[in-house]
Amino acid sequence: MPNIESSKILDYLNSSIICLSEDLKINQVNATAEVFFDTSEKVLLNKPFASLFAPNEENSILSSLQFSLTYNHQITEHEACLTLANRKSIITDYSIHPIIEVNRLNLLIELLPLDRHLEIARDGHRISQQTASQQLARGMAHEIKNPLGGIRGAAQLLEGEISNPELKEYTDVIIREVDRLQRLLNSMLGPNRKIEKEKINILEVLEHVRSLIQAEFPKLTIDRDYDPSIPELMADKNQLIQAFLNIARNSAQSVNENQHKKGEITFRTRINRQHTVGNKRYKHVMQIDIIDNGPGIADEVLENLFLPMVTNKADGTGLGLPIAQQIIVGHDGIIQCQSDPAQTTFTTLLPLETVL
Repeated sequence: MPNIESSKILDYLNSSIICLSEDLKINQVNATAEVFFDTSEKVLLNKPFASLFAPNEENSILSSLQFSLTYNHQITEHEACLTLANRKSIITDYSIHPIIEVNRLNLLIELLPLDRHLEIARDGHRISQQTASQQLARGMAHEIKNPLGGIRGAAQLLEGEISNPELKEYTDVIIREVDRLQRLLNSMLGPNRKIEKEKINILEVLEHVRSLIQAEFPKLTIDRDYDPSIPELMADKNQLIQAFLNIARNSAQSVNENQHKKGEITFRTRINRQHTVGNKRYKHVMQIDIIDNGPGIADEVLENLFLPMVTNKADGTGLGLPIAQQIIVGHDGIIQCQSDPAQTTFTTLLPLETVL
């Protein structure tokens, strides 16, 4: 078994690990803690631990630290609400362990965010849900296509026997409607070819999608918040274009319906370290957010948003997002959605490296 530096072993933990000196300044963190505080190790080192939390906020962990330091006592808290410096509130379990060295006392803090574990469980459910719905859709499509083909053939034969032009209009209607249903069934099945991966630049994909959406919705404002350091990834470029186009079009249609404020969408890219997608943990994961200022999505729709035929639009088919999810799951990723009456965010996670 290869030797691994003790400091690097902590990077493989799901928990955030922070070591503090006696003056409660940070002297060591693992990669998960960097993600938790959304700050690099370089910035965190020698920083007062209290500065990571919102000022004038009653964070139980700060008083627990002082108690542990004073009485050399281990402390564990469950479901504590911590308010970070960016005002984000997180529900987490945490433990504080005093570590006594020669003439020195350090504190080791272990943070385990509960909301992240709930999100991981939801991702697993979404992947299982998407797989089951795809199998159901394929089964239904197969059962429906055969009789549709028979109906179309019978309508064509009947049309050949009819001399009255007015009656032929009825057979034309039958043939057109059968063709429409065939197209709908094909849409339910999603991409009908295998994923062909190659090295691609995700920013090129998003810029292509942005230009298409901008042409379709010229009054829409589309902002970009890209991380220029994002590396290339192995993916099917055309399928990713289709997936992000479906998501962006859904957002554009949503903000287009809101007449009370100007429609705005933001494309944002980031890199997450030591991130779990489904039930697999990856060293680096690409995060692509498509954020709109539309009226939000109703809770009853949000719960089943990626199932076929689920939509809150009067003229929607409810197929765009399930197809997008199918494509992303095929790339070992996942699409998540958070929504409130002021903003909706579709987050796509795509692994950049092999599973740990």
